[in-house]
Amino acid sequence: MKPSPILAISLLLTTTIPAAYAAGRRVDNVQPKLNLVTSPEIVAQMKYVTPSQPKRARPVTPGEPTPLWFEFEADFDTAEEFPELVVKYSVLLKVGQNLKLVEGEVTHVDIGKGKDRHSVVYIAPKTLNKLGEGKTFTLSNVRAYWVEIFAGGEAVGGQFKANQGAAISYEAIAKEKDKLDKVPDVFLNKTQTPFAPLFYDYYEAVKASSR
Repeated sequence: MKPSPILAISLLLTTTIPAAYAAGRRVDNVQPKLNLVTSPEIVAQMKYVTPSQPKRARPVTPGEPTPLWFEFEADFDTAEEFPELVVKYSVLLKVGQNLKLVEGEVTHVDIGKGKDRHSVVYIAPKTLNKLGEGKTFTLSNVRAYWVEIFAGGEAVGGQFKANQGAAISYEAIAKEKDKLDKVPDVFLNKTQTPFAPLFYDYYEAVKASSR
């Protein structure tokens, strides 16, 4: 049985100050933000379509968590133009006595120079319910979260945050990372979700899949 890293992390606590990057980094003011949101209701006004009864939302059975999306945003400023930026997202969750590290990334293209650039990823409701092990997921399950931004494989900016009361540092998690239960491939970029047509000009363009 894999030993729990909870004790190890608690002994390595240092500070909740953001992870350090070299002076003169090219992506500044990185601000990771979390939210739980409901699915958008999108109604298209279309002509020449045979009217049909709108589909009803699937009823939630007793004891089933309310379907919510986990929204993880990153705001940042750029000191130059970038043909591509890879934004890596990480969230440390505590469910019961277990810690889970959820990781994923999105590649953006044609990023201009300037302020108020935005990236976002999501975790779908059913996946979020699995991560919560059948219990209602809340943001109190999040112990820490951080964003790392790369250009051509080089780290150009990032930010680490720990939730209030969770005195965990980026350095401490990095040292214990191999002992954590990792959950890959659950983050969805905006184009893979029902949020795709919303706020289209607000977020940076996502690189098209080569598939």
